[in-house]
Amino acid sequence: MKIKNFFSILLFTVFVFSCSSGSGGSPTDPTDPGDGGGNEITFSSATNFDAPNQLEIISWNIQTFPQSSKTNDYLEVLLTNWNADVYFFQEIQNKNQLIALANELPEYSLVLSSTTQNMHFGLLYKSTNSDCSSCGTITFNSKNELWSNTPNSNDGDMDYANNATYQFASRPPMENYLTWSNGSKTFDFYLIGVHYKCCGNDQYENEKDNPGSEIFRRYAASSLLKDYYANNRQQANVFIAGDFNNVGNQSIANPAIAPLSDPSINDGYFKLIDEAVFQQQATKYSWQGWRNRYDPAHLDHIFISESMFSYESATGGVVDMLTETGLTGNEIDDVLSDHQPIFIRMIP
Repeated sequence: MKIKNFFSILLFTVFVFSCSSGSGGSPTDPTDPGDGGGNEITFSSATNFDAPNQLEIISWNIQTFPQSSKTNDYLEVLLTNWNADVYFFQEIQNKNQLIALANELPEYSLVLSSTTQNMHFGLLYKSTNSDCSSCGTITFNSKNELWSNTPNSNDGDMDYANNATYQFASRPPMENYLTWSNGSKTFDFYLIGVHYKCCGNDQYENEKDNPGSEIFRRYAASSLLKDYYANNRQQANVFIAGDFNNVGNQSIANPAIAPLSDPSINDGYFKLIDEAVFQQQATKYSWQGWRNRYDPAHLDHIFISESMFSYESATGGVVDMLTETGLTGNEIDDVLSDHQPIFIRMIP
């Protein structure tokens, strides 16, 4: 009964995030942020996600970070304005640059992946909150990079687990154990961050028939995460977030995410918080690839575990970067990313 009620409410509350108007959102001088001459970038239409008694998580593939010498300047302003409790980043190529960014955000602390072989993960969390005493802060408890000791090669034996690093494209999931607290209430949760194998299609082929199948690797990755939750975290609050690269059919039935998203096979363990985005126009999807010849796709997601199905306050969707920044798609692509962030906010 509790799950059914959550599903009906979520269909009405999950939305693609956008502000009422894009006017006034352009920075004073988007080509020269913080030049010291009064033309500092502001992103005045960017949304403050932070609210009393609320947890906010934003996941973002910040493409081959940093895209340019201006990337950190733009991100510093955006992240400060968004003011979320947790940011989970994928596709970090230069860890030192992310460390430099974190040093410019005094209320935040940073955790980096250590076993990824390319395109690292970064977790930025609000360890102090000077603006709102009831808005909450995050305590970092521990990190576990799942299956990082497994081979990063294909053996073709249909055993997902014995070469899980390969299934996750040399990016072992980064499981972070965190605690949100607003002084009167605490909420423990796990955030498992992923970045699946890209490319291919959405036609399922098993590993024996096609050892190089990208879709099989994504399907195997989702199956591994479902089994891990069932065997290790079923009593916990779990978010799974990141870039799932579910190319092709844009629905919960896409094999890349189906073991987590499709109620007919996910054993009732998870709900896709941004499911409604699939019914939106393609211009609202998370991956826009403004300079790319491929069609937009909704590749970035946040799943919640069954323990949170009754949280009627949970809302989520895509952060509309055109509205939030006032920049053009090409400008966003050049300096920030070809992906738009995905978010969830909820009252624990």
